Amino acid sequence: MEAGLKAALLCLLVVFSLFATSVAQGRLGLVGTDNDDVMRLVQIKDLMAGQGWFDLTQTRLGPDGGTLMHWSRLVDLPIVLLAHFFDLFLPSDTALVWAYSVWPPLCILGVLAGVYMGAARIAGRQAALFCLLLAAILLLGHYRFLPGAIDHHNMQLALMALAIGLLADPRRKAGRMAWAGLATAMSVAIGGEVYVFAGVICAFVALDWGLTGQAARGGAVGFGAGLVAGLEACFFATIAPADYAVVACDALSSVSLVAGMAGGLGLAAAALLVSGRGTLVRFVALTLVGCAAGAVLLLTGPQCLSNPLSELSPQVRHLWLDQVNEARPVLAPSPAFIQDVPFRLGIMVVALIVCGWRIRRGAHVRAHMLFLALIGAALALTFYQSRFYAFGHVFAILPLGLWIADLYRNGRAEGEGSVTYLGALAISLPIVWGLPGLLVIQRSDEISLAARADNAACLGDELYTQLNSLPQGRILAPADFGPMLLLKTRDSVLYGNYHRNAAGIEQAIQLILSRPGESQALLNAAGIDYIIACPSDPETRFMTQQDSEGLMARLNRAEVPSYLQAVPLADGRSGAATLYIVPSDRTDNFMDDDIS
Repeated sequence: MEAGLKAALLCLLVVFSLFATSVAQGRLGLVGTDNDDVMRLVQIKDLMAGQGWFDLTQTRLGPDGGTLMHWSRLVDLPIVLLAHFFDLFLPSDTALVWAYSVWPPLCILGVLAGVYMGAARIAGRQAALFCLLLAAILLLGHYRFLPGAIDHHNMQLALMALAIGLLADPRRKAGRMAWAGLATAMSVAIGGEVYVFAGVICAFVALDWGLTGQAARGGAVGFGAGLVAGLEACFFATIAPADYAVVACDALSSVSLVAGMAGGLGLAAAALLVSGRGTLVRFVALTLVGCAAGAVLLLTGPQCLSNPLSELSPQVRHLWLDQVNEARPVLAPSPAFIQDVPFRLGIMVVALIVCGWRIRRGAHVRAHMLFLALIGAALALTFYQSRFYAFGHVFAILPLGLWIADLYRNGRAEGEGSVTYLGALAISLPIVWGLPGLLVIQRSDEISLAARADNAACLGDELYTQLNSLPQGRILAPADFGPMLLLKTRDSVLYGNYHRNAAGIEQAIQLILSRPGESQALLNAAGIDYIIACPSDPETRFMTQQDSEGLMARLNRAEVPSYLQAVPLADGRSGAATLYIVPSDRTDNFMDDDIS
């Protein structure tokens, strides 16, 4: 069977496995389990209901005025287009379900295409099949690509993989390098998570040209042109004319456009003008380009040199950001520490060692320098925030797959019985690194499955039905409940896990921890109409530990202030949330310590 056909069949098998996993979990047709998946669906529904293309304000999130989200419409677009396509022969609601179910598995094809192209250009199609096989096993049932997982990371992973696969071409063909620049620009436009990786890619292309000169001339020109074209296209397609001059450090804006253009155009111009000159001249040119891009950044957005999260108050950082799992350092203590840390870091460390070893042996040095830089960046970022490990796993596929392919080929040359490559394959899989910890955790009582079940039971259809039968209002509820409440009801919520909602987060923390005698006035001032309390919710338990006399702690002990009205829910499920109505009449004089 030809290598191309084998590759196609393997890709189809991976896509099928994603749908099979979703069916086995009973989640096919449901939006993903991540809150960001739910919020993405809220954003898409608002767009399809008539919200403006350039308007990213989530009017029902936060205090009065809503919250301007930093998410890109580029991720909404393919799902909306798929929904319109399925709408030709399905009811509208069903068409949307099909759209958000189909899109994530399609994204994984971008990752597989990038892996196959890169490996084939470096070491041939047989080696590419090994890389594709490793990718298939590693990504089998991966939650970022399961049906319904419509958060933007799957699209960023696909674009990054495509960019790397195109950049790995040792011939540096201008057309492929231009597409790599375009893919890098699109990933940047989707979200700031990849700024560091995009910077590494740009630095690699620039240094490659600086060291190589004429041989890399066409590739440098193509990459610079593709980067600029991609940034311009994404900027003008997703930014309203009135906002062209607005600086946003956590999303595509004028500062990232102008700085990117200075770097991309500068690199292309330098490659055109001085590729035939000496190494010193080329590096002087690169220094000038870097200074120009840096100067543009300093002039247009000096605030973007700092972390936007540093603007959060100490209280918000401690009580909110430090409790968001994906934003915590990978080495932060957690019940699943001995499973999660090896699972997330294991193959990145192996890939770094393999890259260093291969570079020392002179095997595909240029490509492995790129892999080394990207994996090193991903590892460093994972120590800062654990969510970056998914990028490191994707970056590790090519060097590990090429290593396994070489071991297999060398073993076959030595004798049919060599199975060294199977050991290499094993240590290239995250599950192998996480399995020992998983076995230990399963034997311990550190993780309570019953507690997880109780937390999942907090929200239910009866609660949504009850809320939709009441007048539309603003809800005070744990941050994790926010996206689903926005999706299932007409109400607004005070806060969710989004840093641009900082005002709502701070106000919610103040309300949750408010003492008797002050809660009612604060609720009235915040315009809260409903409160949702659920004792099994992890955030609620954490807040209760901060102050046992806070409003939410008192509600969990059934110490209900007389001005609150509890709404009975018909299903009476164990662990379900309790809904309280805050009377709209703000003139009563009940005191907080009057317990009903």
